[in-house]
Amino acid sequence: MEGYKCSAPVDCRNEVDTSNLKGKTAIVTGGANGIGLAYVKALASAGMNVCIGDMDVEGGTKLATEIGHAKFVKCDVSKWEDQLRLFKTAASFTGKVDYVVANAGICPQDEIFQFAGNDAQPTEPNLKTIDVNLKGALYTTKLATHYFIKQNGQSPSPSQEDTCLVLIGSGAAFLDCLRGPVYPSTKWAMRGIMHTLRRTAFYYGSRVNVISPWYVRTNILSPEAFNKVSASGVDFAETEDAGRCLLRILSDKSMNGKSLFLSPRKWAPNGYLDLDIDDYAGNELLQEIQWDQIKTDPPGKGLFLE
Repeated sequence: MEGYKCSAPVDCRNEVDTSNLKGKTAIVTGGANGIGLAYVKALASAGMNVCIGDMDVEGGTKLATEIGHAKFVKCDVSKWEDQLRLFKTAASFTGKVDYVVANAGICPQDEIFQFAGNDAQPTEPNLKTIDVNLKGALYTTKLATHYFIKQNGQSPSPSQEDTCLVLIGSGAAFLDCLRGPVYPSTKWAMRGIMHTLRRTAFYYGSRVNVISPWYVRTNILSPEAFNKVSASGVDFAETEDAGRCLLRILSDKSMNGKSLFLSPRKWAPNGYLDLDIDDYAGNELLQEIQWDQIKTDPPGKGLFLE
């Protein structure tokens, strides 16, 4: 795999060939419900071994049984020991972990802008969202890179097998979302993780990409909240398109450092597209600033190679 290069937007209109994924092993956190469930089903349909991490024991166990080549691990992603167990279980399929989808996330009511009243002291806001969405994703990233490096080493070579970390962002990772800064901050962070890894991941035969979903009817929000969105005239994205989007990323070994948007089909016939928001090819000043930043810690001389 070559180092990261700015490239044209990904063409998301073509059919996906998943033949190179059969027999590979993937982890999906938060995989028992919602979009995570769609990811799991898509991976299973491609003939992959899937390890599902979720707090929903009943749903996750049932799903693993139905798929047949899957394992379920009860996993609170904000707990390191839970994720350790998840990755060890996934590796028990073939001895390797090929693909990791850091999907687990929550979106409770945001308390940052809740006003206590003129005569009351503000109370400490609940920031569990950060523990699950950001801390959990960082744990997943740590473990994914550990397994990828263990399997492929730290120097590029033809013998390295493709591995990929897929982080789940959100439309909230690049749009203005009013009066709710906690959830968007964790989703902007997924792009930050991707940006910091994409220029070094190829040293250990890996890739890192982001899927950023639009509104999809899952249990991440209440039915009342989704009905309000629908009543405003907003179209929803489809869960099955999320699965196809994931397979598009995993099956294309050239795709690294990209962010695909899971969208309503009115904006993309296959339900996902590359908005091309993570490179700055047309901005010479930003390119110069970027290269000065890289000079401070050149790829191949930093985090994973010392």
